[in-house]
Amino acid sequence: MGKKENNEELDAAFIISQTNKRNREIQPYKTEQPDKEKFEEQEEEKTAATVNKEESRRRKNKGGDYESLFIKDAPSSTRSGKTVYIRKEFHDRIIRIIQVIGSNEISLYSYLDNVLEHHFSMFQEDISELYKKRNPDIF
Repeated sequence: MGKKENNEELDAAFIISQTNKRNREIQPYKTEQPDKEKFEEQEEEKTAATVNKEESRRRKNKGGDYESLFIKDAPSSTRSGKTVYIRKEFHDRIIRIIQVIGSNEISLYSYLDNVLEHHFSMFQEDISELYKKRNPDIF
C-alpha cells in the first residue's frame, strides 16, 4: 500500500498553541460529599472508635510486650503461604516498623503472620460467635 500524499502542511505553531493550559476547559474538583456518604463515614468513625476502645481494653487485660508478640520470626516459611495485597500506606508503615523496631531482622511475612496470629487469638470467641450466627447448622 502506498502512502497518501498530503498537500496541506501542518501548522506547528497552531498545534503547540492548542496544548497551552489556558486553552483547556477548567473542571473544578468536587470536595462536597452527599449527605449519605457523610453519614456513612461518621458511622464508620464511631464504629472504629468503639473497636479501638474494646481492643485497648483487651490488650491491657491480655498483657504482653509488643516486641515479644510481633517482632519475631514466624513459625512457618513464606513458601507455604499465599500472596495477599495490602494498602501501600500500610506496607510503608510496616516496613518502617520492621526496619526500626525489628532492626531489619525479621521479614514482612513474619510480622504479618504474628499480627494475624494475635488477632485471631484475641478475637477467636467473637469470630466464632458471628460465624455461627451467619452460618447455621445443616441439621
